[in-house]
Amino acid sequence: MVCRVVLVMRWLVLCLVVVPVVTADGRLPNDTLPLHYDLHLEVTGLGLNDYSYRGNVSIRIAIVRDTDQIVLHNLGNTLRSIRVRRCRDGVPIPHQLLETDEASEQLRIRTDRVLDRVHDQTIQLVIEFNNTLGEDHMGFYRTQYRGHKRVPMVVATTHFQPSYARMAFPCFDEPGLKSTFQITIVSNASYLVASNTPIETISWLLDGYKVVRFERTPPMQTYLVSFLVANFTSVHAMSPSGVKVGVLAPPKDEKMLQYSLQAATTLLTSLEQYTGQKLGLKKLDHAAIPAFGNAMENWGLVSYDEQFLVLSANAHRLQRSQAVLTIAHETAHQLFGNRVGPAWWSYLWLSEGFATYFEILLGSEAYPELLPLEESFAVRHMRPALLADAYEGAHPLTVEPLAADSVRIEMLFDTITYSKAGCILRMINCSIGEREFKRGVRRYLETYRDGIVSPDDLYGSFRQELPEGPTVEQIFRSWTDKPGYPVVAVERLNSSHARFRQQRYQQEEEATRDTVSRWYIPITYYTNSSAGKFEYRPAFWMSESDQELVVQLEMDWQDVLIVNPRQIGFYRVEYDDRGWNSIVDILSLLPPVVQAKLVDDAFVLARVGQVGYEICLEILQELAANPNPVPWLIAMAEENVGFLQRVLQSDQFDRFVAGFVGEMFGLAETFTRSLFQSQALERAFDWWARLGDSTGRGESKSGSSGNSQRSACPPLSVEKIVEGLLSPDEAVRDRLFARLKCQPRQANGPLLLALERVSESKLLPFGKLLAVLESMIKSYPGHLLHPIVRFLGTVDPVEMGRDGQRLQQLLNIIIHEVTDPGEAAEVQKLIVKNASVLGVNFPAHANTVMTSTISWRMKQVPKLREFVAESRMASYYGKQDDPAVVREGGR
Repeated sequence: MVCRVVLVMRWLVLCLVVVPVVTADGRLPNDTLPLHYDLHLEVTGLGLNDYSYRGNVSIRIAIVRDTDQIVLHNLGNTLRSIRVRRCRDGVPIPHQLLETDEASEQLRIRTDRVLDRVHDQTIQLVIEFNNTLGEDHMGFYRTQYRGHKRVPMVVATTHFQPSYARMAFPCFDEPGLKSTFQITIVSNASYLVASNTPIETISWLLDGYKVVRFERTPPMQTYLVSFLVANFTSVHAMSPSGVKVGVLAPPKDEKMLQYSLQAATTLLTSLEQYTGQKLGLKKLDHAAIPAFGNAMENWGLVSYDEQFLVLSANAHRLQRSQAVLTIAHETAHQLFGNRVGPAWWSYLWLSEGFATYFEILLGSEAYPELLPLEESFAVRHMRPALLADAYEGAHPLTVEPLAADSVRIEMLFDTITYSKAGCILRMINCSIGEREFKRGVRRYLETYRDGIVSPDDLYGSFRQELPEGPTVEQIFRSWTDKPGYPVVAVERLNSSHARFRQQRYQQEEEATRDTVSRWYIPITYYTNSSAGKFEYRPAFWMSESDQELVVQLEMDWQDVLIVNPRQIGFYRVEYDDRGWNSIVDILSLLPPVVQAKLVDDAFVLARVGQVGYEICLEILQELAANPNPVPWLIAMAEENVGFLQRVLQSDQFDRFVAGFVGEMFGLAETFTRSLFQSQALERAFDWWARLGDSTGRGESKSGSSGNSQRSACPPLSVEKIVEGLLSPDEAVRDRLFARLKCQPRQANGPLLLALERVSESKLLPFGKLLAVLESMIKSYPGHLLHPIVRFLGTVDPVEMGRDGQRLQQLLNIIIHEVTDPGEAAEVQKLIVKNASVLGVNFPAHANTVMTSTISWRMKQVPKLREFVAESRMASYYGKQDDPAVVREGGR
């Protein structure tokens, strides 16, 4: 193929300007950079149970610096031939393939002469290769659905993020290396074939196959390349901006695609209007992939698990809201991440943070009845992000340096990168105002259109300086360049003045307190006198130099003071006794999102001894007087009432909680279910099963017993547990966890056998199994912690060592859930056994955390049981106290 000189020169300039010289471990040397790929694949055996495919890729490459090596990525592709030639005259360049360490996943080609940046300029690398469609949801792989008469129908599809494109074809597989692609696929003539761009031509072959050639893509990263070969159907609509929006799915689902098609079109239109930017492609397809698990933002061909696109006319509100949020998230990525992409995985939050922010913004604008803005941010993102950012070892949003370590990179796809980043963007928006925020976002997209970015590029797009406060860049850096978040302690000094102190929230012991980290904190507040004036825009800022600040507020002595009431700032608030007591008195009169914030802060701070749990119990009684699904959901979270219920082991408290749970059943019966009512109802069923199992006599208002709850939870087989553990679908795993939670405590044998089978048979990469165990513990540590610790004790330390970082992350969660000496001893044995792969200070840290928790329990639990008895919480819902229980003070 003749190289296009003008295009080459343009790309040389682009690459030299935006792609830095990289020296980090495992990174490509960047002496040679890709400009364009012609990728040809032959996938002709799907209907014949032949899953092999042939391919050839022709890459036009710029010589950036004189070199005698071409280094790119390759993993699992069998190479048939390699050819190298100079573009300007087609002269072949002799070369040899160097042996490379397989762990590096790199393909190294040495040329017999030095490639000269000036005289050679560009070369053409052509590689022919073979491969096979795997089943592990990475690279170019296969899955299936049940067609007519339940006949299995194979689907060939892709998943390349973060570094799986190299598993499908040899390529320069780093996010900072954008290239154009022209893709051609040969397939069975009856199959639907799709890729990132519209079809350019179709050629029909005599043997029942077709050749589908797609239009050239805009400059894009390899991880966004996508193709699909399947017996699928499609429905389409045209957006107001002229983008052809499609939903692709198995034919059996064709009548259930209209809701997602309408949502996809509406959300794309809202995104383009807000940003003032076009999609950059003529079409945007959304493909329902069987057992995909979640979703992936491939430019122009987004992949989803079927649950997000296939919705019946009477689909549950939870399913519809999750569909809207997911479609909005992936649609936002088409600009944030695709059109403008992070230069390296260190800056992943630039992509995921904006997608998270816009999933709520766009979703709440288009579907306010499903997704109220404030409540959705609070429940879906703020609270999970604060919990995740509290653990020792939490990473900052910007992670530098970051080597090309696939395990470490994959660990960044977490709650901090998604939810914390989205919350920080919302905090910036409220701090500088919607108008200035929108201007900055538009400037960012326009300036770096089709390019790659670092955080500095985003910060520089916001040019406004606040009248009295930090610059926008200072705010961003304060929250993105270090882990953790502050607790703002508020002390009222007189009728109008209050003292504010900031200190990093930590779960560790006092001896390791971080007294250095400080933030630029936007202080918003509510008082009776301020009349809502400072609930969204900051009244003032605490700076990074302010450990303590005394400020005059708009309030009288009789006023209630609530700081950060609307959950704008990414921080928690601690009050003095007078402050908490005044808040408890009016709690039921406050908006639900404010109640939720106060509930969560009180419980989380109580767990580290900064607030007395008596305040939490008083808050629960106030909520019981006027329950609302949003604060109820926060209160009944595993980390809040869940922890208290586990450590108290009090039948009196359980009876109160059972009545509190019953309130949600009552609300569901009398009102049309909102999203949060639906979520609360699901959690209520979960709690009802738990209380029936834990007390042996939990009763509902209708008189159903714990025994009936257990009968609704039949035993799980090893095979069923394995199936759930292996599922990429979070909803399937959540259902498994729910079933595991209501099994009798002594019935952990099948779970242990299932975990051992998954581990020994390597059905999951061990790192992914550890991630599943992390989710399992968070779902119900009281029931599932012990079997998981027992299982981990059976694993060879050599196997553990391959994922030492993820193991330490899991152990960091485990040690905060240990509540008795027996558990602590088992965990200590596990830590000692694997000490060689853990941080040098981790064993001592773990011992301190567990000892502190157990000591707290011994001192505080008797007092709390006494408080529960004296407050007669058990009789709140009209139940009579059991005299035996009152005498014993608990079990």
